[in-house]
Amino acid sequence: MNSLPRFRPLVAALVTLTVFAAACGGDDDAVIAGVDTDTVIASLADRELTAGMLDDLLPDGSNTVPSRIATVVESWLVANALELELAERGFPITDEDRELAIATVGERDGNDTEIQILIDTVAISYTVGRWTDAEAANLNEPDPPNYLCSNHLLVETEEEAQAALERFEAGEAFADLAIELSTGPSGPSGGDLGCAVEGQFVPEFEEAAYDGTAGDVVGPVETTFGWHLIEIESVGPATVENHPDADPAALAQIALDIQNGMVNTMILDLEATAAADFRDQATVDPAIGTLADDSLEVIPPG
Repeated sequence: MNSLPRFRPLVAALVTLTVFAAACGGDDDAVIAGVDTDTVIASLADRELTAGMLDDLLPDGSNTVPSRIATVVESWLVANALELELAERGFPITDEDRELAIATVGERDGNDTEIQILIDTVAISYTVGRWTDAEAANLNEPDPPNYLCSNHLLVETEEEAQAALERFEAGEAFADLAIELSTGPSGPSGGDLGCAVEGQFVPEFEEAAYDGTAGDVVGPVETTFGWHLIEIESVGPATVENHPDADPAALAQIALDIQNGMVNTMILDLEATAAADFRDQATVDPAIGTLADDSLEVIPPG
């Protein structure tokens, strides 16, 4: 895997802070009326978010919107909890992570707080990437899903399906029979259903198809759509070996989806663990909201 945060599903909190830090302007009105900009309005472990920092993080016009304020504070808490959790697991933010983040952020307008938060946030995403790469290296890749490439012929009655099967067994081409007889939308194309991951067809259809092997015609099979004959081009786990005539790009995408799903699950578990580990070390000013009992969610007042 590559630790560069490309399309990899990253933590929502990091995305939120990145977007806000990139778009903020900082209004003249304070988030909490009458509160000095140095006043701490949220904390996690030994880290503090001041009213002034929060002002800098909020996009123009949003510092009077309680739900938007709560979202930014929650995102700050989660991002810091993630950083601390990763450090405890032996993955602190490194100089290389920060250098990559600085290169990614590039030159942009904004105050020092905005730019630093943006750099820190992107750096955390690189650290998350390094951690997932290391964790994934110790895991067995999940088995690829079942995959079916097939054609079918659909008619209204079992008798019609049986008659079509007898014509096929007598030597007529399946595609020609589908063009002539099939009532389904794939009939004009010879019954071509393409290739699909298991779960895309109704259970009765798939049960019959996955019991067959490449080259078989199975059926008649009854479903809610009618009676089917199924011509199996290839069937089995989604690999090039099992499906030599399938689109290689489609098979590669399936493998990538499996990898991304595994990484996403790892990140969700990391988020949940970080929130649980640091919930008791988090505080939020009541004027901003209240912390949920079992997470870092910030519930706005009112």
